[in-house]
Amino acid sequence: MVTGCKRGIEAVRGSPDQSYQHLVSYSNMLVEHNLGTKTTIKPDTNGGFLYYFFALGASLHGFMSWCRPAFAVYGMHLSGERRGTLVSAIGYDANVKMYPIAFAIVDSENGDSCLWFMQKLLDALGHEYSMRKDLVMCSDRSASFESAITEVFPAACHVYCVYHIKGMVIRRYDYFAAAKEFMRAAQACTKDGYRRAMSEVKKDKAIFSYAQEFHPRHWARVKSKRARYTLMEKNICESWINLLLKARELPITHLVNFIRTEMMGGRLAAVVLAGEVGLQVPNVSAVVNQPTAIAPAPAKATTSGIRIEEECK
Repeated sequence: MVTGCKRGIEAVRGSPDQSYQHLVSYSNMLVEHNLGTKTTIKPDTNGGFLYYFFALGASLHGFMSWCRPAFAVYGMHLSGERRGTLVSAIGYDANVKMYPIAFAIVDSENGDSCLWFMQKLLDALGHEYSMRKDLVMCSDRSASFESAITEVFPAACHVYCVYHIKGMVIRRYDYFAAAKEFMRAAQACTKDGYRRAMSEVKKDKAIFSYAQEFHPRHWARVKSKRARYTLMEKNICESWINLLLKARELPITHLVNFIRTEMMGGRLAAVVLAGEVGLQVPNVSAVVNQPTAIAPAPAKATTSGIRIEEECK
């Protein structure tokens, strides 16, 4: 029964090996019909498949033109016959929604693959953009991503996902109260708020020491060396990954086409159109158009019912 289902699926999708063979021609068509699109296939030492990178031209154009210079990177395990990992770079659009930028399909999330992905992302964004002083990149505490970001994007501010650290505190120490105070410290907008929250965290020396293992500049808003653009977590990546869960078992060319279809189904078009014609997106419009309350004029001071305001002569 399983064999019959597998044969039926392969009759529709083709085998995984055939999908790898179609990837070259598919990539050529992708570049030909999508201006500015970047694709790269890296073979292994035997001439077989190793890595694949792709970024749609519309996505790159929209991100560099109208999105804040901040994004998160994340890896998702693939469950197809050939396995592998999908690495994603996801930013925010002007409506504070997830904005896909670039992707890579690699063997696993390791030092070589993360470095290769960052190098290709650098080529796609351009060296001038990568040297922006306000560029912010978020990841979990992956040593592979950290070393790759430091090497390829030396000017970027690398921050950690605070929810990842909070989860580590809960799993390691099973202390929800301290984890809550840690989140208060991370998200505090003032130094006083940060100090008050950390004073509660200090009550447990083990958790406080653990939080200090990775410098607060990587996770605390007030300790960051530059504005984080509200980028406190990589949940935008996880939201995108949740969208791709049903496609993680697809052969590689079908997976790439699924991602392209999801991206072009209004997500990128709306951002690019809004930027070109100067439209305000809903979340921004709600803030800009919110009526401002005018404070009433202060009451005139009186003493025993007699006005003490001096009349102007």
